[in-house]
Amino acid sequence: MTIARRDDYLTDAQGRALAGAQVYYCTQPASTGSIPPSPLATVYTDTTGDVGVNPVITDGFGHAVAYLTEGVLYTIEFVHPLFGSNPVVLADQTVGGGGGGTGYTPFSGTPSGTINGVNRVFTLTNGGTPIPNVTPAQIFAWCNFPLILGLGFTVSGNQLTFANAPQSGSPGDAIYASGLY
Repeated sequence: MTIARRDDYLTDAQGRALAGAQVYYCTQPASTGSIPPSPLATVYTDTTGDVGVNPVITDGFGHAVAYLTEGVLYTIEFVHPLFGSNPVVLADQTVGGGGGGTGYTPFSGTPSGTINGVNRVFTLTNGGTPIPNVTPAQIFAWCNFPLILGLGFTVSGNQLTFANAPQSGSPGDAIYASGLY
């Protein structure tokens, strides 16, 4: 059994932390029609398997930390007086497996190509090495600031095309891209 950490953060509509909320972790299928919901999952205090209490109470910053069994689907219910008789319920929650998930490779670096004010097409790289000719599953691109996919740039395979050609000179444009393929 692998145990992974889950961090929850609860705020009101204005973004203020909600201290003292009850955070219930349930296995599925969960019955959330009453408080406490059921069936309650085993919650751990750390990755070594020390059993904790369920519900976890949010601290003064609205944070609740629970260690749960990885690979299990949970329903999480947040109960606070501000919510009245309508707790916040999140079904189909998992823990662990972070990063980009199974089968994805991260990349980041300066795309290769000539910055001359005319060229708009660059090759995506990972630390200077071109990535395989596959369209990334996730991508972030910058030309001095973050750009919007489909508006500031497009991507096809490992080719990144900026809407406006990066400019050379002093100071010239700085380009960068990162993501998962």
